[in-house]
Amino acid sequence: MEHPSTYIQKHWRRNWIAYLGDYLGFGIGLIFANTTTTLPAFAAELTNNKMLIGAVSSVWAGGWLLPQIFAARYLSNKPRKYPAMIIGQLVGRPAFPLFVVWLLAGGARYPELTLALFLLAIVIFMSTDAVVALAYLDMFGKAMPPQKRGRLIGLGQVITGLMAVGAGALIRQLLGPAGPGFPMNYAIIFGLASIGFAVSTVACLLMVEAPEAVEARRPSLREYVPVLGRLWRADRRFNRITTVRLLSGIGSLATSFYVVYAIDWLHLPPAAIGLFAAAATVGTAVSGLLLGLVADRYGSQRVVQVVTWAQFLVPVLALLCHLGVFGASVGVVYPLLFVLLGVYEGSVMLGFLNFVLEIAPPGQRPTYIGLTNTLSGVLIVLPVLGGFVLQRTSYPVLFGAAAVGTLAAALMALGLSNPRVSPASAQEPEGAAVMPEAPQPHS
Repeated sequence: MEHPSTYIQKHWRRNWIAYLGDYLGFGIGLIFANTTTTLPAFAAELTNNKMLIGAVSSVWAGGWLLPQIFAARYLSNKPRKYPAMIIGQLVGRPAFPLFVVWLLAGGARYPELTLALFLLAIVIFMSTDAVVALAYLDMFGKAMPPQKRGRLIGLGQVITGLMAVGAGALIRQLLGPAGPGFPMNYAIIFGLASIGFAVSTVACLLMVEAPEAVEARRPSLREYVPVLGRLWRADRRFNRITTVRLLSGIGSLATSFYVVYAIDWLHLPPAAIGLFAAAATVGTAVSGLLLGLVADRYGSQRVVQVVTWAQFLVPVLALLCHLGVFGASVGVVYPLLFVLLGVYEGSVMLGFLNFVLEIAPPGQRPTYIGLTNTLSGVLIVLPVLGGFVLQRTSYPVLFGAAAVGTLAAALMALGLSNPRVSPASAQEPEGAAVMPEAPQPHS
């Protein structure tokens, strides 16, 4: 077998272009299908129930996070992850264009059924992407050295941010008074998201996977579950980064309602949703431009430390707007909230997942990524809980609860160490011996 480093060097240019193309295509798709802007706004056209609106973000996150630990077990003994990545995309990504067909056929005349189909499309898209993401990240971890990942991700975020300016203007036009009206406006928006996801799939087809040794046999569930417990107990860096991510995720209590709050309480026009979408992606671009270099030079822990403070400032800014601190300038200031959201959400891969990729031993990346993502799946109830809190209390209470959790994350992140430096107390990186060799099949 050709040595992995030689193999990676041979296909470096092709993989670099393919990964960048995927990042751009998927990034554009997420501008038009965004959990903080267009998706909850579309749900709000179909129902006034705040818990159902919050369920959109819960289903989106849960469909992606919860299956990953099972997907990690499925991939654990597969030397090539590329087939699983491509098959997952071909199965799940048609969900959005099929939903567009439903809207074009007049399905929005039945709002309850349309909302149910909308949530079903999200479940199909995200649950299959759970397998895609694990395979993709394993391949990315093999193909891109830690010192070069930040620049690639950062460049992708910068270009996506530039494209987001035009995309945001288009969303504003479609949702404004001169637009085609509901549901045609959202059919176009989700159609454009589908095109972006299709570009991503084409780019993924061009990727070349580096060879790497894996377990000879997939462990049974009885063998697999104890391994996960040992990983959590033995690898303190994994434990800490996952805990920081969980605490920062408390901000999702309010994430689905910032756009609803802007329209219902601040009385900003629906067309402002396009501005918010552009602002979020500009935040992602700015973080990519600056934090990509930070990740390469100083380590992914610095990225996590910066973005957790950005996440904390989001509900703080919303509270200040509610208190009238900015007066008549609130329409100018409020989009900054989405810039901060973009900084945080655009750095999940650059910060949190990049950190886990760096501490994961070779051959065990799917297990590490799958476990951290599945544990983060407990957060899926928070948008629905946020809707419940909002219906029973008020926006300030909701924003205050989000601020408390995200502040705890920002403070805990200060203790993260550089993942490229092995802990002083061990000769091997923590967790390196967590996964036992799978038993060989009986002859």
